[in-house]
Amino acid sequence: MSSKEIHFLPHTPSILKHIFRSRGIMLNKRFGQNFLIDQNILVSIPEIAGLNENDVVLEIGTGTGGLTRLLAEKARHVFTVEIDKKLFEVSSDILKLYKNITLINTDILKTKHELNRDVLSLIQNWLREYNQTKIKVVSNLPYNISTPVIINLLESDLSIDLMVLMLQKEITERMAATPGTREYGILSLIIQLFSEVKVVKTLPPQVFWPKPEVYSAIVKVVIHKEKYAGKITDYSFFKNIMYAIFTSRRKTLLNSLEQLKLPEISREQIKELIQNMQLDERVRGEVLNLDQLITLSEAMYKLAKEIS
Repeated sequence: MSSKEIHFLPHTPSILKHIFRSRGIMLNKRFGQNFLIDQNILVSIPEIAGLNENDVVLEIGTGTGGLTRLLAEKARHVFTVEIDKKLFEVSSDILKLYKNITLINTDILKTKHELNRDVLSLIQNWLREYNQTKIKVVSNLPYNISTPVIINLLESDLSIDLMVLMLQKEITERMAATPGTREYGILSLIIQLFSEVKVVKTLPPQVFWPKPEVYSAIVKVVIHKEKYAGKITDYSFFKNIMYAIFTSRRKTLLNSLEQLKLPEISREQIKELIQNMQLDERVRGEVLNLDQLITLSEAMYKLAKEIS
């Protein structure tokens, strides 16, 4: 079966097995490779993203190009990133008829806390050259990198206005979690800070091949970075507060903040800040909502600056 024939066929388990067998490809669990094989769901994804001929799309995890080609048929241009060299070669072959796809063989992450700057520069240069201002991220995101990728995309200077993502259901629950729940944490807060999230559809394991052991979900993330613009003076300081609270969830808010070891601020001053917010010093930080965390962070930042 040629790549030209495969291009026109739905990527069913038998087709995928043929592709991998003929290329000597073994799936790599390290890359979290699960391929969406339900054609109805595949077709619905560009519709959920509302793609049109003016849109530019970033896809992370090309796989064999099953979703990529559907995106390319709707959008102006698709940038798609695949870390697996053999899958990159397969998708390059299958997608070679499309002139509006840029395939990139690399890791989207430089580190856990940073996106690959070469990929960002490539996209940003293209956007400038073709007078595009916004990009959409549409992806069956590999489960093993989903949380750092989402956080880094939201924090990046890439002009994203929408993300439609297929994720492990547990992660979508963390994205939409509320204060005081087990799922509530750093991901929940960063999502709330930069966007609004809606779970569109839950997906059973059998719509993927190989079948994962967990349920998945499609989420729609609408970006609104302007909502909290200007309310956080120092984002790095704010993140340090978040990490101090949520890496020690069982500690009281007072003890979590004290472990930051800010030389400018004493335990008594932290206690006073907490009391000024009408909170009990024994409260755990995980019950604070985003606005309360911003208020606390800004008060601590201001105090630290005044003392220093």
